[in-house]
Order: sequence, then structure tokens, then C-alpha cells
Amino acid sequence: MIAAHAAGVLLLMLATAPADGESEDPRSRVLVREDCSSTIGRREVTLFANGTVRLLEGPPGQEAMRLGEVGAEDAAAFVRRISEQDLSETDLRGDSPGGAWVESCLLALDLPDRAPLRFRFGRYASHSLALQTVLAVVRDIEAVAETAVRESDLPARYEPRPGDLLERTDGLRFEVISFTADGLGVELSSPDQPLTIYVPRDGFRRFFVRLLSRRNGS
Repeated sequence: MIAAHAAGVLLLMLATAPADGESEDPRSRVLVREDCSSTIGRREVTLFANGTVRLLEGPPGQEAMRLGEVGAEDAAAFVRRISEQDLSETDLRGDSPGGAWVESCLLALDLPDRAPLRFRFGRYASHSLALQTVLAVVRDIEAVAETAVRESDLPARYEPRPGDLLERTDGLRFEVISFTADGLGVELSSPDQPLTIYVPRDGFRRFFVRLLSRRNGS
């Protein structure tokens, strides 16, 4: 089973390799991206070539991030379902009711062996059957991140220290400031938002998934 999964990953990487032969990291190559925003909110879902699904959602400039992962076979299935749709007669820009609070969306498709496509439409636009089907696949991709439970990449014997910079499960960064008087809690502050939180020391891994940096000498 492991060998089959590895072979599937290799096949997906080969299938999504750039046509000009230049190497491109599948972790940064975007296959599908939908970005919908208004004056009060933004939601972006992205499928990368390595199977990572990223969901950004929240007020503009303050979006929370969630990440999910799919295997090579599932990623290839998403690509196949989209590729099966004939979008040649779908308008690249659709008309729809507008307004400050109405989302405007961009759908970007960069699929293997196909020319890149960009569709722009409003939240309440009418779509062709093909585009409706593609957007349904995007919702399935989005669900991967919505339901994901991230595994921690923290070292097995990690103990927080003042000055440690960590990534929370939603992608927000926090720095360890100090410990509570009883030593059972950890005070952290975010450099990204004016936010201070307290986390139980024995449940640290439920909240944080990655150590980003550690202050020298601490």
C-alpha cells in the first residue's frame, strides 16, 4: 500500500510538471484557486499540486488559515473531474448583481496539459452547467480543509520557552511570553494581530502545530 501511494504521488508530480521542463516545487504550484471577496469578508480555497488544500476565510487582511491534505489519487480525481468539463463556451466574465457587500469571485484553473483559465463572476451570478459542476468540485476541495484536523510537527519532547514563535492550527503565529504563576499555563501574544491568549501547558499540541523559531540563548 505504501509503495502504491508513493507511485501515485510520483505520477501526480510528473503529470503536473511544467511543460518547459523547468522544475517547480509541487508545494507551491497552484492547480485550482477560487478567491471570493467583498468589503466585509474574503474566502479563498486553493489546491496545490502536492495535495495540500488551503482555506483562507475572514475579514479582509485578517483571514484565518486552515490546511488539509489529500493523497495523490484524490488530488488527481479532483483534477480529472474538472478537466472533464467543457468550459469553452463559458463566459470568462459573468454579469451579476453587484454591491459593496456582494462577493466578487475569481476562479483560476491551471491544470496539466491545459491552457490556464480565469473566470470572474459575482456571488449571485448564473453559471453554465459546466461551470456549476466545476464549482461543485471546488466545494468538495474546500471541505477537505474545513474538516481537517492538523497533525502537530512540534518536536516530540518540545517544551515551550519565552521567545518561541509558533504556528497555531489556524495558521496564526504566536510568541511565548511567559508562564502562569502555577506553571500550568502559557501566555502567548500574536505578532500578526493584537491578541494575547493563555494555553494549558499539558495541552499545547492541541493548539500549536509548528515551532517557527527559537530565540538564541533562551
